[in-house]
Amino acid sequence: MRPTSDGLRAGRGFVDIDGMATAVEVIERTEEWRAGRPTVGEASLVEGAAPAEVGRHRVASITMCYPTASEPWRGRFVQWRLAALTRHADVRVICPRPWFPIVRSDGAAKDAAGAAASEEPRAEVVPMLCVPRLLKSLDGWWFGRAALAALRALRERWPFDLVDAHFEWPDAVGAVWAARRLGVPVVVTLRGKLPGQMGHRIRRRQIAWALAAADARIAVSRSLAGLARELVGRELPIEVIPNGVDRALFHPLDRADARRALPDSGEARWIVSVGHLQRLKGFDLLIEALPAVRAHLGDVRLALVGGPAGEPRYERSLRALVDTLKLGSAVRFLGRVAPGEVNVLLNAADLFALASRSEGGSNALREALAAGVPVVATEVGGNPELVCDAALGRTCAVRADALALAIIDALRQSWDRAAIAAAGGRRTWQDAARETMDVFRRVARAR
Repeated sequence: MRPTSDGLRAGRGFVDIDGMATAVEVIERTEEWRAGRPTVGEASLVEGAAPAEVGRHRVASITMCYPTASEPWRGRFVQWRLAALTRHADVRVICPRPWFPIVRSDGAAKDAAGAAASEEPRAEVVPMLCVPRLLKSLDGWWFGRAALAALRALRERWPFDLVDAHFEWPDAVGAVWAARRLGVPVVVTLRGKLPGQMGHRIRRRQIAWALAAADARIAVSRSLAGLARELVGRELPIEVIPNGVDRALFHPLDRADARRALPDSGEARWIVSVGHLQRLKGFDLLIEALPAVRAHLGDVRLALVGGPAGEPRYERSLRALVDTLKLGSAVRFLGRVAPGEVNVLLNAADLFALASRSEGGSNALREALAAGVPVVATEVGGNPELVCDAALGRTCAVRADALALAIIDALRQSWDRAAIAAAGGRRTWQDAARETMDVFRRVARAR
């Protein structure tokens, strides 16, 4: 194993850090975590599992971002694509969950007890040893160790044809390493973490290796595909397969009925924004833009839909900003709600706003359009690919003043909400699954 810069060693195409091999002894202790309990979805994987149909491929999908008993809201869009994929292939899902011996996690305990998220396909949750808040450039390695053990165990009871990895970091890095060790093909789907990792030199190098080493790559937007090629430094073959939308969940409703879901609506006009409460989503920019909007248009209010996602300081800063700008009656934090309730709120809205500082291919934006609500979105990532017509909404720079101008313009327009819904709901998860399966078949044939 040859030495490289930054105290790293490169072996078999994977980046390791000096001295970390001793951590394997600690990894072995994760077996205690798993001993004596069924994993999430294990019954469906082993007991009474139907054999694969003739001609159907078996796909082992792996990602940290997936609904579990403790976090049923996480990664629903991954689950929806896999659910549609089950029409074409047999699918099993592995969800590595960060774990450290001395850190108590009620969520991990709930998952370890064998409880399962309600929708199929369910995940087998496995422990992924990692050090909280430290040595984060090792997360790909930790993921790889957990993935290797889980995939090896799955293959013994359910031989699969390929590995389907979601997200660039740490999932793709670890999954590609594990698949190479097992000698099975692996397909990586880029879903939007790449822009946030470009500033981390060590992680960036590991992601570039994983993308180059994968048997195929899928990106959910053209912008992500271009960024991946820029990272690897060559014209890397990447299939652009955008996400779909579930029209049974996101569709037009009677607006008068939907308006009753908004608090104290009266004659106010409402902007709705949906996403995790993270700085990445730019909710602070929307709040900063609101006074200018209200100065021009009167009673315009903002509803923020989404729950915490590891940034408690950011949520506190948003509430402080609302107080500072004296917007207490104009901004509502509605928390995390079920998809059906999100659809009601979207239908109630006069406008949907997405102020993201970075995006891959926004599911919230796609769902808003499918509900028929006009949108304002920042010109980042795949957003302009979705808001590709002035009849759907407006795009703007990632600044509060630019958002204010775009929102004022949008709220002054008359919109054909039926036409917006028809355009926004045109692409379904079945379309995404069918195109994904074409990639999987091609990879399987090449092996």
